[in-house]
Amino acid sequence: MGFLDELSRKLAEGVDRARFEAEKFQRVTAIQGEISTLRRQIDGKRLEFGDRALELFKAGAIQSPTLATILREIEALQASLTLKEEELRHVQGQVFIEPTTTRAQNVPISVEPPRPPAPAPPPPAPPVAGSKTCPSCGFQMPQTAVFCPNCGLRIG
Repeated sequence: MGFLDELSRKLAEGVDRARFEAEKFQRVTAIQGEISTLRRQIDGKRLEFGDRALELFKAGAIQSPTLATILREIEALQASLTLKEEELRHVQGQVFIEPTTTRAQNVPISVEPPRPPAPAPPPPAPPVAGSKTCPSCGFQMPQTAVFCPNCGLRIG
């Protein structure tokens, strides 16, 4: 029974490890969510602080060349944002217009490209002493050849 006891113990260890890892993953995910919430809250407060500082700067309650530069950059970005929002509304408002032509197009689905013409066989060479001519293609071959080296025809 030692084998089954060892197998049971290993299986229990695996289950315990899987449970631990699942709980760890759940804790990590929860803490990451809390961190994200805190970061969003900080960003919201920074935005609120910046908006209030801009209001005070525009009202003349704060005099700062650095804030004036930042304000001009913010205004330029807001102008760009407004233009992009208008462009987005324009693109979202576009609709597809079906073509008005009703005639069918004759476009073949599959077209086989034209084949180039077969090369012309070489002109028969004048007979050379000790050679013979292939009766199929006219190739001059050695007298001892059994097959034509040009077309493969068996000779004799």
